[in-house]
Amino acid sequence: MADVPPVSAVADVAALWDLDGWLTPPLEPVVPAVVPTTGRARTVRLEVADQGPGMGKAFELLSGDLSGQVVVWTGVAGAPGATWGEILSVAAAGCGAVGVLVDGAVRDVDDMTEVGVPVYAARRAVVGPNGTVHAVEVDVPVAIGDVEIRPGDTIVLDSSGCIRASSGVADELLAAAVAYAEGEGALLAALAAGEPLTTAYLHKKQAVAALRR
Repeated sequence: MADVPPVSAVADVAALWDLDGWLTPPLEPVVPAVVPTTGRARTVRLEVADQGPGMGKAFELLSGDLSGQVVVWTGVAGAPGATWGEILSVAAAGCGAVGVLVDGAVRDVDDMTEVGVPVYAARRAVVGPNGTVHAVEVDVPVAIGDVEIRPGDTIVLDSSGCIRASSGVADELLAAAVAYAEGEGALLAALAAGEPLTTAYLHKKQAVAALRR
């Protein structure tokens, strides 16, 4: 869509509609999206084990076309170190990815910032996983906290955090969030013009009322 609403607007409309999808917390911006951005989820399920199949499936995904997509990197919350850093960000950028979600630790923050691909993660670490992380499946349903993410779901990113919009409702949800954000914009414009909050807030109240199901 031409206008991407702020994550906060998407989250508030999702709450109005009794939907889920909030990914912040646990994920926090490490390399924030400069402007609100959307992408389709490409999921990777990893596991922490001394023995396993290695990272071949993940590396294949990070060697293909990721144009307009967000890499969702899960199963590594308990990894002993960072499982994402500069090298993988460079690979993702080269494939056209517009964002990365890591349900675990990342490192090389300054270098990833120079790469420019937005990265959201649960924590930071300086050491790597020392061969204990393996890619088990790609393009399968995964979960971050209580939120399920399916391949093709829409991920919305901005400097405040990230949220998942399920593929079946994403277009409607984002369009409604644009209207919600416009209501907040009218509220702020009224305040800037000297209107008191008691009446200026009516702009947002009207937007919320129009969006209630």
